[in-house]
Amino acid sequence: MLKLLLPLLLLFPGAAFAQAESYPSRPVTMVVPFPPGSISDIIGRVVAERMSKSLGQSVIVENRPGANGGVGAAYVTRAKPDGYLFMMASNGIISLNKLLTAQLSYDPADLAPLALAAEVPAVLVAHRALPANDLRGLIEFARQKPGGVSYASGTATAQVAGETLKDMTGANLLIVPYKGEPPGLTDVVAGQVDVMVLNLPIAYAQLRAGTVKAIALVGARKVAAMPEIPLARETVPGYVMPNGWTGFFAPAGVPAAIRERLSKEVIAALNAPDVKQRVESTPGTVLTPETPAELAARIASENETWARLIKALKVKIQQ
Repeated sequence: MLKLLLPLLLLFPGAAFAQAESYPSRPVTMVVPFPPGSISDIIGRVVAERMSKSLGQSVIVENRPGANGGVGAAYVTRAKPDGYLFMMASNGIISLNKLLTAQLSYDPADLAPLALAAEVPAVLVAHRALPANDLRGLIEFARQKPGGVSYASGTATAQVAGETLKDMTGANLLIVPYKGEPPGLTDVVAGQVDVMVLNLPIAYAQLRAGTVKAIALVGARKVAAMPEIPLARETVPGYVMPNGWTGFFAPAGVPAAIRERLSKEVIAALNAPDVKQRVESTPGTVLTPETPAELAARIASENETWARLIKALKVKIQQ
């Protein structure tokens, strides 16, 4: 059918633009491939609310967590590419999953970038009763504790951070996978799991309440709002994880004119003062909108960085 329509589209190029001009004529779904309460979910819901007003159609948020975001990504890449389904995706979904998973259920190349939303620093936290208050103490405890120290992993970046720390220090760290950060953090608070690497904004409320304690930031820079949290590299030289990020993507088959419309709407929402205020009210999240071209360039560069890191540090491939 597509082959039959292509000559007509070439003769009447305005047809594709007419389709874009009438878009959207019904509600649009934004898939968030992580649980409610995750950083992608928080940003996605605020942006969806703003887009609903500007598009004149409801933008419905649908959570589809699992497999480090792979469940949601597979769902979106297999959907009809008509612009009525797009998603939020992290660097784990776009770059890391394919390096960590032997048989990936989707192809990241089937997702076209719309806009970067935010970079987010990650923090290593521990259950408040764990007998270690800093990274040096945690490493020594993990070396000596029978059976090792368990760490919750709700994202691909968390897995790389945990396995890299294990590889560099000899600490006996045992991964406990989760469908996202909130359920993993819940179990750390309850003492079911010892430690976790997760996005700082998600950990912030529990850190302030004292139900978990901060061990170290795993990125390259401190966070101005929480200067008391040290950098992991101060204890383990060379241990620096790139910041996680989250952004918006559409199936690659969505017509270019509709992708451009979605991109403009998303970026306009991210730049809105009320959206910025609501998202950045929790320390650690900074909206950093980027265009599709800028995000594509970032992905190409980071793909090389993550591949070198994982190969050099012998992070195990999931089966």
